[in-house]
Amino acid sequence: MKSKNNKRNKKDQSASRHTKKKVRKKDIKIKSKNTNINKRSKKRLKEKKRKYMRRRLALLLILIFLIFFIVKAIFSSKNKFETYTYPKFRDKVMNSVQKEIFIGNTEERTLTSAEKIADFEKLTYYVSRNYAIDKENKENFKSLMNQTDAYKKRIKNSKSDQEFFDAIQSYLSILDDNRTNVIDIKTYRSIFGYYKENKDSPRGKILGDAQVVNRYKRLLGRKDDLEKIEIKENKNILEINMPSFNSNDLEKDKENLKKILQNNQEIQNIFINLSNNESIDDKYANEILPLLIHKDYSYEKVVFYRGNLLKQSLSYMKNNKDKVNTYSSFMKNQAIKFPEKSQGINKNDFMYYDQIKTEIKKDPDLSNKKIYILTNDNTKNDAIRFANILKNTSDAYVVKNGFEGDKSKSDIIYHMRTEIIKLDHSGILVSIDCAKSLDEDDKYLKYSQIINANNPYKQVLSMIK
Repeated sequence: MKSKNNKRNKKDQSASRHTKKKVRKKDIKIKSKNTNINKRSKKRLKEKKRKYMRRRLALLLILIFLIFFIVKAIFSSKNKFETYTYPKFRDKVMNSVQKEIFIGNTEERTLTSAEKIADFEKLTYYVSRNYAIDKENKENFKSLMNQTDAYKKRIKNSKSDQEFFDAIQSYLSILDDNRTNVIDIKTYRSIFGYYKENKDSPRGKILGDAQVVNRYKRLLGRKDDLEKIEIKENKNILEINMPSFNSNDLEKDKENLKKILQNNQEIQNIFINLSNNESIDDKYANEILPLLIHKDYSYEKVVFYRGNLLKQSLSYMKNNKDKVNTYSSFMKNQAIKFPEKSQGINKNDFMYYDQIKTEIKKDPDLSNKKIYILTNDNTKNDAIRFANILKNTSDAYVVKNGFEGDKSKSDIIYHMRTEIIKLDHSGILVSIDCAKSLDEDDKYLKYSQIINANNPYKQVLSMIK
């Protein structure tokens, strides 16, 4: 009996009494004979656990938000950029997206809504990051950005390719900039001839792209043939009509003009009509100018720019693989550190500045002639630069026939040509003004005379003796 009682007593003793193991309080379970008490305690325990879980979850969410805002603040401070400028990684992301996007052949069909939107988004991306801003166009640029969403809806709902192209041109017209627009078939054809032979240059690759060639080939039937240069020998005057700079005829025009100037010693005056010439490329002018200038031309200019479009061109100019007339230092100097006063532009609106230099050598085989030039309100872009070079090197007498005076947007001298982008799906090209120079004394072409005549051509001819 004793031994049985001893065994029972030992059994009832706690584990800590008859073993060396330590037992934690939470491992000691006291069983109550009252089932209601057990249920209540379990319920309280569950509620406690839920309460703790809710608290921990709330604290975890607060901690996550704090970490997010701290990381965002640090990231923003390191990648901070001024108004209208953008950090480098954004361009890298865009380049990556373009490589991954599928470009379909649209030769036998119209564009889908998704393709139109993709093209429009690429356009807005490049304009927002590369368009050159100054005090005169900043408000127009803000207006363009503010209307982007509205135009996106309009493009999404466009019924045809032509309606899509019209919407893009309407969108860009908000800038009121004759250098930033959709390149029409006439302009494309006038510059393609030169770059067809220089297809490895950045511009040659874009103009010769299969999607681009296909698109502009389909537009070909809508436009008349390109206007060609007309040369007329009139006693001691050589009359040259240049309604456009047509690079398809560049070699033929050079050869013909030089031949006339060498063979006809009677010619003492050259009358160049640039009325309605809106050419955007500088190659034709740079090749023709050596036959006309009185002395070598050399000009240096500081240009401010943003984004990668112009940066690529400046890099190519520095290497000068095509033996172009314009060179670049391509130092990518930070615009904000430009040491001088920046008249007309805000340095904070740009990322970089670089120096460009244009050199054109006179043809030593030709003698100097007195030069007269006629322009009008529709003469702009590289035709204005062409006239300015002749005025500076050859004392050309420049006459403008028009109502806008001598300091309109069309009269601005641009020493840097525009950049061109391709809209991937449609194959349409867009010209973007990516560079600005300081407002100096040579911003506008200085006219010798401004007239308002019904027959300006005849009036200028009468001035020549």
